[in-house]
Amino acid sequence: MNLTVSELALAVGKQENYVRQHIHRRHLAVRRQGRSVSVPLEEAVKWAGTRGLPFVPPKRISLTFLDQGERIGRLTVLAWHPQGRVARNLFTLMRHRKREALGPWSSKPDATWALEELDEDLSLLSFNASYAECRKRVDSVLASAVLEAHGREIHYALEDNPRNHWAYRDYRRRSEVSIRSPFSMHSAAITEYWSFDDEPHRQWLSLSDPLPGRLRVALRRLGFPLDHCPERAGNLLVAAAEDAITCRLSAHHDRTLRLHVEAKGLLPETYRATVWASHSGDEVLRREVPVIPGQTTIELVSEVDRAGFAVCRDFDGQYVDLVENLPGIDAVPTGQPGDPSLRRVRDPIARVPQRVHPSRAVAAESGRFGQTARLDRGIRQQWLHRVAHQREAGARRDANLVRFGPGRFTEAARHFLDLFSHDADHPGPIYLADPCFVGHTMADPVAQLFVDMCTAIRGKPLRILCAEREPADTPAWWPRYLRKIQADVTVRTFEHRSDERGCFHDRYLITPAREVLMTSSFNGWNRFGVTFVSLPYGVYRAEAEQLWALGPDTPASDVLVHEIS
Repeated sequence: MNLTVSELALAVGKQENYVRQHIHRRHLAVRRQGRSVSVPLEEAVKWAGTRGLPFVPPKRISLTFLDQGERIGRLTVLAWHPQGRVARNLFTLMRHRKREALGPWSSKPDATWALEELDEDLSLLSFNASYAECRKRVDSVLASAVLEAHGREIHYALEDNPRNHWAYRDYRRRSEVSIRSPFSMHSAAITEYWSFDDEPHRQWLSLSDPLPGRLRVALRRLGFPLDHCPERAGNLLVAAAEDAITCRLSAHHDRTLRLHVEAKGLLPETYRATVWASHSGDEVLRREVPVIPGQTTIELVSEVDRAGFAVCRDFDGQYVDLVENLPGIDAVPTGQPGDPSLRRVRDPIARVPQRVHPSRAVAAESGRFGQTARLDRGIRQQWLHRVAHQREAGARRDANLVRFGPGRFTEAARHFLDLFSHDADHPGPIYLADPCFVGHTMADPVAQLFVDMCTAIRGKPLRILCAEREPADTPAWWPRYLRKIQADVTVRTFEHRSDERGCFHDRYLITPAREVLMTSSFNGWNRFGVTFVSLPYGVYRAEAEQLWALGPDTPASDVLVHEIS
């Protein structure tokens, strides 16, 4: 059963533009048929409930089967407030779910702030109230970038455009994959406002490396493992429990699996589930089962040591629950090879992908690439910075060093060229950062090394980053050598607009397969020697990509970029 945009606008007492904006921001799942757009009834009711909007359906529709109930929210804030400076948000999480999910023993939330001082400049604040009260404070942050809590003003620096994604109650050990649901019995629909401000990230890394015991306990009360996701420092995250149904999978000694479903007034064919099980790496069960209140028993013909299930909405195929674990707890997904409708999730223990059947193919929606491109780039940079921090620490422990002393230029050059020979066939550009690459006249052996380097990369794009301008009275040394070879070489200088000083000092080489830190510029190898330090992939890549993405004459940037042709 579907509603038109005008019907939904009347149902919630809003203008049609309000509804269309939420569809445009992907807060609402829709069905499209030609130019017409409609919203499934269940999605419309759930959306209205999570936004705190009244819902008066058209007369042609009865909602007796749906009981949204009151939603209770919890707002937790990790705040940093150094003496003499404004308090800053290190992370804010708003969780909300049905009041009935809290159990009959829960009392009415007090709607007052609680404060816990973690140390002299770090606090954890929490606020339990109705969804509407919590949402009011989140909306205030989005409008003013300030949260008033417990007599304090906490300042935020958030992107306007949120990212909407899902978090599942998946108990596997996960490293560089999406976050886990903050609810033990439900997956969650996530709306996340990102912060690309450097200060909260720097402060959090300084506090959490290593993570003190008291802060580790505080993170459990925060409700989010910020120590495992430091790239999210400064963010504001809203998590809506997918609590329309509650599912769990259990294994029994009578060689059965039982899918337990709890729901009120569940419409037939609202959800679909796939259950799978394996033993010693062999799949012994894969079955689509109905999602109905009560329990569905599945007979097994073998012992199982892994089992799982996935539940998806029928109208759009969106997973609303995805869990993987050993039998007896809660469990994830699977299908036939070659089926393009399959959705895949990686099982890191079995080292094979598990596949799930959505109910039906969903037409692709046109993406707002122009509006989301900046957000996507920013999130990738935050992720790269997190990986850089983690792997740089590992590089200090397990450094792979090769040292060539003064007077050993030929040997150093040979080693340098060998680094390219292993990676020349990998796709992707090569970055070479040397602050003094164009600022000084190069001796003939160094110039010849440049020619040999361009030959070794076999036509792969070479991007050279410098931190000094080309001397006005001396022509650049390298173009005359570049004419002798056919290579895709681009040289750019990067300086601060304010003082015309270079934006970086380190020397490094980034190939598609490795990173190498060099302790001296090319023209200093023979006189001072050079040490090559092989680093885990990702330590300097974030810096190189971020600088190169600016491009020449980038507006509204404090970095002046000049390309030398």
